[in-house]
Amino acid sequence: MKQKHTITENRSYPRYTITENPNYTIHFRSSLDMDYSKASTINISKGGIMLSSDVPHRPHTRIEIVIFSPNNNDQAIFLQGIVCWTDKAPALYSENKRYYVGIQFSGISELQETALDEFMKTYVLDQ
Repeated sequence: MKQKHTITENRSYPRYTITENPNYTIHFRSSLDMDYSKASTINISKGGIMLSSDVPHRPHTRIEIVIFSPNNNDQAIFLQGIVCWTDKAPALYSENKRYYVGIQFSGISELQETALDEFMKTYVLDQ
């Protein structure tokens, strides 16, 4: 039986810790940026994602997130969210990324929710 790695708090959805996986990458950008940046993911849920970043994104900033598998670019998941908080990352855990960014997904369609569920089943819940 596989053990689920969750962070339990009073939230609508449980958050799952993610370890780096070469089978997918996550990129994100704020609505003010032209280019996407590769992100390191700390945890994810159906309601949002926690990333580590080189820059502190301001709360209430709109964020675009793309999750894709290098083996299957046709199955990229495009999501939108809003920055809820930014905090300095502890030096020990930051992997050269200086900030943690908490993003709440917003405006997710049924198709996006299904794709996110499949991503989590494949890459997160089976770790």
